[in-house]
Amino acid sequence: MEAGIPLVQALEMAAPLDRNPERWKAVADLVRQGHRFAAALEKEGPVTEDVVYMIRVGEMGNDLPEALRNAAENAWEVAQARMERLANLAGPALILLLGSGVGFVVVAVLLPIFDISALVK
Repeated sequence: MEAGIPLVQALEMAAPLDRNPERWKAVADLVRQGHRFAAALEKEGPVTEDVVYMIRVGEMGNDLPEALRNAAENAWEVAQARMERLANLAGPALILLLGSGVGFVVVAVLLPIFDISALVK
């Protein structure tokens, strides 16, 4: 948008990059019909309420590109936090999985030994 691309055209260009491009095309259609961008996003619901609020503030302040940049940075930080949380959970989960595997092998080896020792008595 900072390059001078109209909002509707930018939405149509970006739509194929999403898993569900139809919702972005619907937003573009609403904007083409005269709805505000934030209202179109709110109606179609492809983004969170926080993003809609940021865009609404950007529209009111006539600084939509900056609002979109802030929304993108916020989404990136949320995604990074989720990935970090997942990575932090992967270590303990892997230890539990490996510990269970080792425990299974130990039981599989010791049970026959105990059975044989019971037969010897």
